[in-house]
Amino acid sequence: MDKDKILTVEWANTPKIVKEWLPEAIIKNLLKTSINGSFSRYEDDSYSDRFYDYCYVDGAEPSDYKNQIIELSPTHTIMCGIRFFNLDLKRAYINIEHTNFEEWDMDLFNSAAVAIKKKYEKFNPFAYRILSADEYRNKYPNLKFTKDLSYYVGLKGNILSLEKPIKYDLIELVKPVNLDFYSLYQGLVEFYIDENPGAQDYVFALSKKDIERLHKEQTLFSIYIDEQWAGLTAVERATEKYLEGYLIVEECLIKKFRGKNFGSAMQRKLIEFMPGDEYTLIFGEIHENNLPSRKTASRNGLIRSGTHYFIHL
Repeated sequence: MDKDKILTVEWANTPKIVKEWLPEAIIKNLLKTSINGSFSRYEDDSYSDRFYDYCYVDGAEPSDYKNQIIELSPTHTIMCGIRFFNLDLKRAYINIEHTNFEEWDMDLFNSAAVAIKKKYEKFNPFAYRILSADEYRNKYPNLKFTKDLSYYVGLKGNILSLEKPIKYDLIELVKPVNLDFYSLYQGLVEFYIDENPGAQDYVFALSKKDIERLHKEQTLFSIYIDEQWAGLTAVERATEKYLEGYLIVEECLIKKFRGKNFGSAMQRKLIEFMPGDEYTLIFGEIHENNLPSRKTASRNGLIRSGTHYFIHL
């Protein structure tokens, strides 16, 4: 596959709103970094060896864990790689990293399904996954798919120009002195999952190591409401495909304060605390079924700007 051709395709498929917010040169540099990373996973034996050791599947070889290039037709080629949903070895899927074509059609979807089933037979994948700015329900009504994570994106300046959410003044964010709350935080997440069937697919507790890193970077905050510890929120500097800015990695409230409009106020205050000027991108990765987080993002002016689709095999 030709990297210049891939860059042309990726630029064409970058959401229009992101092109309005970021200069072309910056987006293309981000895309080049993404493309180079994908080719590294195609060429690098050390990557596939580590992946193989960590996610061994009976009958597979280390080379199977590298990114693969698959020809769908004489003019249509994809680069893809094996992934495991929530690291569950029985829930393998194939991530489409890049294509040399801009538009999918039903023939290409079907050709990809046949080729992927054959290439990755050892892993028995349930789907392949594509990132797209399009709404597939309208564009491909006969395609069998489900939505996974979507990017919700906004400019810091635009967000801060909006009216403050209700209950904004009741929220206080404090950088914690220590991490003694971690077991309580873990329990909150586990309890939420128990109370919301299916939430295990999109809700999980950050590891103690991640919490320690965020604490060290000073982007981790305890939430207080009426002087009571009410949860945890955090961001980190991140690059995702065509996005670069601050990624919201956690927003967790205790049950007492859920569903009472504190989420939007908490997120708005968090965005105010983030470094960067008015042109800094703020974004989150939100699962289609995570309705509370989707509502919170929308209320603060974050716009859906790309969705990962699972195309079922």
